[in-house]
Amino acid sequence: MPVHIHKDLSNKEKILLILKDFALEEKNEGFISGEELALNLSISRAAVNKAIKSLRRDGFLIEAQTRKGYKFKDEPDEIDGKKIESLIEEYGINCAVQSFKTVDSTNFEAKRQTLDKVLNRVAFVSGKQTAGHGRLGRVFYSPADSGLYFSLVYRPLGGVKNPALLTAGAAVSVCRAVKELYGEECKIKWVNDVFLNGKKICGILTEGIANFETATIDFAIVGIGINVRNSNFTGELSKIAGSIEDIMQSEGKKIPKVPRNLLCAKIIFNLLKIYDSYYNGEKIFFKNVIDEYRSRSLLKGLTVTVNPVAGGQAESYVAKVLDISEEAELIVECEDKSIKKLFSGEVSLKSSSFAK
Repeated sequence: MPVHIHKDLSNKEKILLILKDFALEEKNEGFISGEELALNLSISRAAVNKAIKSLRRDGFLIEAQTRKGYKFKDEPDEIDGKKIESLIEEYGINCAVQSFKTVDSTNFEAKRQTLDKVLNRVAFVSGKQTAGHGRLGRVFYSPADSGLYFSLVYRPLGGVKNPALLTAGAAVSVCRAVKELYGEECKIKWVNDVFLNGKKICGILTEGIANFETATIDFAIVGIGINVRNSNFTGELSKIAGSIEDIMQSEGKKIPKVPRNLLCAKIIFNLLKIYDSYYNGEKIFFKNVIDEYRSRSLLKGLTVTVNPVAGGQAESYVAKVLDISEEAELIVECEDKSIKKLFSGEVSLKSSSFAK
């Protein structure tokens, strides 16, 4: 056999090792027949089929082709809160992590658990959402086995000063993690979307939880949804959204094997490092974050339609994006040449305008 197989391993474990080894070979395009597996392990074809079915149930992706046999494609990539928590600890930051196979919404779950508990630095992570949503209650498509969905509860001493800065920090955190793990540069569409080569790969929803007695925002729940792989978007959504791996594959790039647990840990580490620096008064560090947020702007120099959501002018209007302020406000020039700073609302432009 091309790989050493320990005699104490089960048939399933032996077959997995052989499949992984053959997948690296150019011969037969990485395939090995069921007959050859049975012959080399001195087991029946039925035993081989049983082991393959069991591996697939465990989440291993194994391709089968007539007259070629089987080929190992990928490992299971289940969301694991303990693994994420351990990785974050290795980076020198503490964060409790709860994971779910599926949940209605990680933001909803975070709210439920904060009703009767004082939580801080706790992340709720899921591999699937049945009621994922973004700003204004818009649906956020959150299928199983393709994306990463999590919410972080952050409760700084003295309350949340500026929720918009938390959203900006979250966007930068995602961009940094994608750059480090995939080697890809992302853009940010103010205020809460991350784009890769013209397609939205990530949405961010920051919700401040108010204390009506003190008239302050006690803590924030920062929700992040990322399209990682196999997005299968259809209709109008396919024109706007995409996944990291699908976009890279369409451009003929080699896709690194990045477990979703690792991607999640990297983003949470970046988030907490950025947030802590802001609330600890590390002005130079946080200025670099805002400078990066500004440099990654997808909208700077473009003409957009401003759709106010809270306060200010009720009707939509056209404006040119000039810059982003130190407080993460969008600075625009209106048609009458007046300058406005937007702290809330939405901006839109044609998909063909998205810079790559």
